[in-house]
Amino acid sequence: MDLSRELEDLSNALAAGKSTRDRLRKGRLSVTKACLTAVGMELAPKHTLPSVVRMAAASSNRAVRRECAVLLLHALAVPNLVPVEAHRDVCALVEDTLRSALLRCLYPFDGSTEAKLGVLERLHTRIAELMEPLQPTFPDWQGLYAG
Repeated sequence: MDLSRELEDLSNALAAGKSTRDRLRKGRLSVTKACLTAVGMELAPKHTLPSVVRMAAASSNRAVRRECAVLLLHALAVPNLVPVEAHRDVCALVEDTLRSALLRCLYPFDGSTEAKLGVLERLHTRIAELMEPLQPTFPDWQGLYAG
């Protein structure tokens, strides 16, 4: 999955609808298609966003789970795009897949679903930064011997 392309597709889908309902439908379809493609399946009428979230969470491929989790974080930033019935599954997928990023942003693992979603809805702005490896916090002075 090319995440930047999928985010652009999501943005275009949300902008293309004539009504709010139509924009949300197109946005859901965009996220559903992207995650299904990552999982290696074709879109079928039986596939809904909640069912695809469960498929992504069950995938044995860590890269697929991670890409879908990041895409879903961006989708959560759009009010009502992710259906309420998928909220628990989205939280479970993100908690399992992006644990280190969530620890770095003080995610409430023991909190309510509403508290978790509040953090996840805002996390999309910093997710790329939080997924970067930690950098040393001390200066890198040449010739310094620490031991």
